[in-house]
Amino acid sequence: MAERPAPLTRWLVIAALLIFVIGVPLAFRDQFMAASDAILAAADEQPVAAAAFIIAALTLDLFLPVPNGVTNTLAGAAFGFPVGALVIWLGLMGASLAGYAFGRWAARPLAKRLLGTDDVEKAHRLAERAGPIALILSRPVPVLAEVMSIAAGVAGMSFARFALVMALANLGVAILFAAIGAAAVEQASAELLMLGAIGLPLLFWLSWQGIERWRTR
Repeated sequence: MAERPAPLTRWLVIAALLIFVIGVPLAFRDQFMAASDAILAAADEQPVAAAAFIIAALTLDLFLPVPNGVTNTLAGAAFGFPVGALVIWLGLMGASLAGYAFGRWAARPLAKRLLGTDDVEKAHRLAERAGPIALILSRPVPVLAEVMSIAAGVAGMSFARFALVMALANLGVAILFAAIGAAAVEQASAELLMLGAIGLPLLFWLSWQGIERWRTR
C-alpha cells in the first residue's frame, strides 16, 4: 500500500517552527540577552526567590504554556551548572508528579477535555505498551512530556516506578540544559542561549515526529 502524504497542517506547523527557530535569534537576539542579564541580576540579589519562581514556572507548565527550553536554559545561566541543574530538576519533578496525580486521580473525561481525546488516548496506549521507555524518550519533547506524565497516571503505573523513572529522566534533561546555560554565560554566547531555549526543544520535537512517522509507516 502506498504511503499517504502527511496532512497539510503538519507540514505547515513544521514550516512555521523552522521559520520561528531561524527568525527569533536574528530578530530578538539583543532583547533575549537583555532578559538573561536581568534574570542573572535577580538571581544574584534574591537567589532563593528566583529559584522558587523557576521551580513554580516549570511545575505549572503542566497546565500553562511555559516555554521549558527558555526557562531551563536561563536557570542554568542564572545559577551555574550544579545549582541550576538542581533547580531545573526540582521544577521538572514537580510537573511530572503533578501530571501523574492529575492522570491517576482526576476524572478521565477531564483529562481528555484539557489535553484532547486523541492526545490522551495515544499517550495512554504508548504508556501501556512501552512503559518507562516511553516516559524517558518523551521527557525532553515539548508538550508530549506533560501528556505522558498524565498518561502514566491514567494507565495506573506504580507511583514508585514512575517517580524513579522520572527522577532519572529529569536529571538527564536538567544536566543538559544547565550545562548549556552555564556555558552560555561563561562564553557570553547568545547562540548557546538560543540553542537551549529554542533549538534543542525543536530538535527533540522534530525527532519525535520522525519516530512517529517511522512507526506508522
